Amino acid sequence: MDIFGIGAGELFLILVLALIVIGPERLPEVASQLGRTVADLRRQANQLTAEFQRSLELAAQERKEQRLAATVVAPGAVCPSCGARSTREARYCASCGANLVERPADGGSGG
Repeated sequence: MDIFGIGAGELFLILVLALIVIGPERLPEVASQLGRTVADLRRQANQLTAEFQRSLELAAQERKEQRLAATVVAPGAVCPSCGARSTREARYCASCGANLVERPADGGSGG
């Protein structure tokens, strides 16, 4: 019989020491308080684990939506040369190789 990795003999020794140190009058009160504390710690650990799991799932969902949004074709991403549709981030047409990114007109900013 192992409880928390403690054998029966070790558990008995701990109980005897607790009885000697705490005394028979206060032992039930201390044991009850210890039980409540352990239960509270378990509850908090479970809440933290659940919150961490929700955060991971939310991050995974956001990452999935970002990946999906990156592959969605933008309404204006059409090649002016051949009319093929491309992703928003595409710089060149996949069909004809034409440049899809408009270059700003030279405004005399050359040095």
